Amino acid sequence: MPEREGTSEDQKLAAKLMKQKLQVSSGSSIKYFYQLTMSKKMIFTLEVFKKPPEGFTPHVEIAGCYIEMQGKLLLLKYAESSPQAGKWGVPAGKLESGESPIGAARRELFEETGVSLDCQSQIHYVSSLYLRQRDVDYIFHLFKVDLPKMPMIQLSQEHQAYHWATSKDIEEMPLIAGAKEALENYRDTSIKRLPHAHICCYLILKQENKILLGLRKNTGYSDGLWSLIAGHVESGESATAAMLREAKEEIGIKPLELKMVHMMHRQTNRLNVDLFFECEAWEGFLQNLEPEKCEDLVFFSKDALPLNRVGYHVDALQAIARGEFYSEEGWNV
Repeated sequence: MPEREGTSEDQKLAAKLMKQKLQVSSGSSIKYFYQLTMSKKMIFTLEVFKKPPEGFTPHVEIAGCYIEMQGKLLLLKYAESSPQAGKWGVPAGKLESGESPIGAARRELFEETGVSLDCQSQIHYVSSLYLRQRDVDYIFHLFKVDLPKMPMIQLSQEHQAYHWATSKDIEEMPLIAGAKEALENYRDTSIKRLPHAHICCYLILKQENKILLGLRKNTGYSDGLWSLIAGHVESGESATAAMLREAKEEIGIKPLELKMVHMMHRQTNRLNVDLFFECEAWEGFLQNLEPEKCEDLVFFSKDALPLNRVGYHVDALQAIARGEFYSEEGWNV
């Protein structure tokens, strides 16, 4: 979130001042004041509201991304050329003209970290905060990002370092104004929300006694392993429609009959609902339409499947062979 871009004299003065934080409760809304004071003289105030205060007229909207992996939050350290030099915050930036908050969040995440989201289901709106600094009102939209594994971070010139921070780290790190309250709001709101499950669909394409597998590469997840044709169910899409879409996009066919044969409820660093569909008839010429992600496509005999397969795909196929419609993985029960 932005801070006031003070003059060099302001910055020298501010370095000598005592920073105070006052919290005022007002109904269901909590606002925070950040004051730089010297002899009770206020230099500037940043107010953070959970609801729009009276007379609130936003001049700017900002979208921020919260990525947590193994209990650690991704924070970026601003470059020395930035007004927030040396301070830390989540990947965030202003909405461009005509841009939606979620669109801005995805764009800023990619521009600032190099992390590209494959689909809409990887990012979720959490809440919005309403900020007032002097005569400028702005909205900060908070988004939670779910990734299957630790991403590789590629910083832009706007930042000089990144850190996967524990709660203890965050207490000791110099954060940009309002970042601590935004994080508290993010965590409080996330806890109150019902758990969000990622729904994925998988195609068991059968040809006589064989099934089709693809060899993964350059995806950042299970590369070098054979897997079923699969993909996420996107917002507003049924599981069947998603399976038809993924089959067309990845291997160029239209399944004529889809039969769901298994469902798996799987816990990793996120909740997953995996739906497995069988298909024995299709239209179109089967081909590898994503060679950058798939090294090869092969029909393997069920009796001679490769050993290097995605683990839970193996478990699902074994459960199907036993006639089990439902299974669970990753739960410590």
